[in-house]
Amino acid sequence: MKKTPFPLEALRELFLNALPEEQVQADEKSPELSRFYVPTTHIRALNPNNMLVEGIRGSGKSFWWAALQDERHRELVADLLPRSELAHTHCCAGFGQTKSDNYPSKRILKALIEKYEAQDIWQTVVVWNTLELDKMPKNSWAARIDWVKANPELIERTFIDTDKQLQEQGSKKLILFDALDRAADDWGSLRRLLKGLLQVLLEFRSSRAIRLKAFVRPDMLEDAQVSAFPDGSKVISSKVKLDWPKIELFSLLWHYLGNEPDQGQLFRQFCQERFLEEWTKHSSGVWLIPDKMRTIEALQREIFHKLAGPYMGSDARRGFPYTWLPNHLADGYDKTSPRSFLAALHTAASDHLRDKQSYPLHYQSIKKGVQAASSIRVRELSEDYPWIDKLMSPLKGQTVPCQFNAIIRRWEQKKVLKTLEQVNNEVVVRLPPSRLEQGYEGIKQDLVELGIFRLMRDGRINMPDVYRIGYGLGRKGGVKPVR
Repeated sequence: MKKTPFPLEALRELFLNALPEEQVQADEKSPELSRFYVPTTHIRALNPNNMLVEGIRGSGKSFWWAALQDERHRELVADLLPRSELAHTHCCAGFGQTKSDNYPSKRILKALIEKYEAQDIWQTVVVWNTLELDKMPKNSWAARIDWVKANPELIERTFIDTDKQLQEQGSKKLILFDALDRAADDWGSLRRLLKGLLQVLLEFRSSRAIRLKAFVRPDMLEDAQVSAFPDGSKVISSKVKLDWPKIELFSLLWHYLGNEPDQGQLFRQFCQERFLEEWTKHSSGVWLIPDKMRTIEALQREIFHKLAGPYMGSDARRGFPYTWLPNHLADGYDKTSPRSFLAALHTAASDHLRDKQSYPLHYQSIKKGVQAASSIRVRELSEDYPWIDKLMSPLKGQTVPCQFNAIIRRWEQKKVLKTLEQVNNEVVVRLPPSRLEQGYEGIKQDLVELGIFRLMRDGRINMPDVYRIGYGLGRKGGVKPVR
């Protein structure tokens, strides 16, 4: 077969048009099908029987929360992943960042948590979204909670009947909880809300057709108080992780490139002519990635190296793009978010560095992409944990790995502990370090659990590039920090 000479500029333009600059999905909107990749490794996380799903920032928790509420997306998942058991499942939101009549907002929760047990609040949310009870008050959440508490036998009987009826119909009701870190502005209230939700999850483990699913960040489950109730460990131990292994990240890239509305044909033709991999079109209109391109790393590596070159420099000593890119975007738990991955590639494609290489992406441009993704990651952390900036700004210029004492000295020079305590007392910061009262050692543990610090075997502190670069720390031989 004669190979078509693909113009570099056309392939670069395809990357720019296909990949979002920051991959920020609007919580209230389902993603376009052209940007809706269904990872095989997410089967367990999507299955209604798995009620607790853990994922880092940018791993797709809000993405799935929104997508599962959309019938078209849910049907596509059910068709592509039958073992997800999402066929004939109706989904609705039990909590999320977007305001809704389905659940109380953060402001309302703040008032409710002062008067009611968190378990009663979430139980009422489930009742409101599941059962058809004409007598249930509609004027306020407080009135609904009071009514649910006053009618336990009616509620229990109706749940049993509804669950049985759904089973007979061969259908399920799935209630989704997301953005729980935004349910409160202080750790005390958040712990209570999380604990109450886990208690409700445990209560519904025995139901067959009424299911709950909560998407949470790893650091939210580290606090022992959250699971401090009978059989709480069973809920935590049954959690499913929403991970993106390297093979899924590159499959995500293929999906975006192959489904770009105007130029996707260019990439599909590229795959067909050079690797004999032919795409098929699903009845939904989505082009499906050939099986080998989704499952064989050696083939994925070959394809990506046709786009980015074989090395991250002039030879193999600098590494290989297929492994180098996800490795340098991983956090302290070696988890890489698809958001960072796509943002890095978008930046790399937009960089017009030229040399004798005949590839759409230059290795130096990929390094710039990692710098851009790191800056985005740092900005996201600042949104979630404003106090982290107060810890990291004094460390700018510090080389890692280093002894923790070197970090403490910089913190002491800037009186970081005093600053954090003052800000915390003024209630300016949202969700301060959970171990602030333990001093520097407690803060270190908080940063380790967030995946920002990485403890080495010899006790030194290291930082993954995805954070180190954006915060301006150095490392011998590493990607230069953002200035």
